[in-house]
Amino acid sequence: ITPNHPNVHLNLTLIAWFECTVMATSDTAKKQDANLSPDYLEYLERGRKLSEKETYYFDKLCFWSAVSSKKGSRIFCLVPRGPRAQLEYPIDMSALTAYCLLKLHQHVVEENKPFAIVWVQFGNHRVGPLFWRRLKACLPDQYFDHFEALHVVHPSWSIRALRLLLWPIAPDALWDKFQCHERTEFLDALVNLREFRLPSDVYDHDRWLEKQAKEANEKASKKFGLGGTSFGDASNGSVQSDEHMDNLRNMFPKGGPKAD
Repeated sequence: ITPNHPNVHLNLTLIAWFECTVMATSDTAKKQDANLSPDYLEYLERGRKLSEKETYYFDKLCFWSAVSSKKGSRIFCLVPRGPRAQLEYPIDMSALTAYCLLKLHQHVVEENKPFAIVWVQFGNHRVGPLFWRRLKACLPDQYFDHFEALHVVHPSWSIRALRLLLWPIAPDALWDKFQCHERTEFLDALVNLREFRLPSDVYDHDRWLEKQAKEANEKASKKFGLGGTSFGDASNGSVQSDEHMDNLRNMFPKGGPKAD
């Protein structure tokens, strides 16, 4: 084949196009990385370096749902627990966070698309406030620009207390972004529950909480000599956290107590 053969020109053209495409992609990635904090890049790198065994386990703890929210946002689910659904199982939350960010990065940072998070806590949030402050400080702006809401299911008592303490001072917009639910059934405001599914042990925990609430109601009824269920219909489970908040909010005026 001579240098002027049509196939040679075609191959050279394809090679040139491929090189330009790769270089353009590489340059774009470099520009994106230049705008990311060193701590965030370190998280991504740690996520990439996790072992096959770690990623296999973490894939069961954090994953994208196949169903979008009612507003059209993609839903990322975080469900930390042991490999056999043990609630007290120790988890390296820093490593899990790195893997979560690695999964979120393309959708949120590279594609600039909206997302929501469903975080099932099983009564244990597992991380402290300093951890969250450091994480928030390193996140790219896209995480805040495209964030629909955080929906905490089975919240810890610390999260309940935090919401109560924030009530008098937090802006109204916070409560649209930070919602808590006693059980999965209250996620219906976020997503179509006929389509949205979580791991089966999450629903097992729902039933356990419902049973605990029913037993607590029965004990209270016997102790105080009250007939029926003294704190509402226990067959419907415990009252949603937001409903508890409504009752507590009536005790505190918005913006704090007013001076006489």
